[in-house]
Amino acid sequence: MASVSACGGLPSAGSSQEAGDLLRSALGCESIDIASPREVQQVRSMGLTGVNGGGECEDPAGGDGDVDFLTVEDMAAFQTSVKGDEDEQDDLMVGDDFAVDPSSDDQRQSLLDAGLLFLNCTPHFTAPEGSTAEDGAVEGCTTTDYAEDVD
Repeated sequence: MASVSACGGLPSAGSSQEAGDLLRSALGCESIDIASPREVQQVRSMGLTGVNGGGECEDPAGGDGDVDFLTVEDMAAFQTSVKGDEDEQDDLMVGDDFAVDPSSDDQRQSLLDAGLLFLNCTPHFTAPEGSTAEDGAVEGCTTTDYAEDVD
C-alpha cells in the first residue's frame, strides 16, 4: 500500500502497482492497467521527462472516466517538463513520486482527500487565502490544494 513520505507529507507510491493501488482505494477503480515499457517510452517522447512507469485506473466509481497516472523517478525533471508545456498543466495532481490526471471534480476531490495536491506551474501563481501552497521541486512550480475550476 502507498505510504506518506517524510518529504512534504505527500503520498508516495514507489511503483506503478502501488500508485494504482492508491488510486483503486481513493477512486474505486474496477481494475488497474499498468503501462508497458513501450507506452512509457511514448510518454517520454512527448516531452515528459523523469517518468519511469504509469498506467490507468479503469472504470472508477461514479463513472467519471478513466484516470491516467505516471510514476516519476525524477520529480524536478518532470516538473520542468510540465512547466514548459501549458497543455500538461490542467489539473495535474501529484504525490511524492507519481502524478495523476483526474477527469472530474469528484475525482479531484477524492484525490485531495487522499493527500495528493495540484501541480501549478503558472507564472506568478499565488494560492488564495485559506489554501495551502508549497514550493514545487523546481522554481516556478507549486503544489497546492487550490484549483480555480474545482468546486
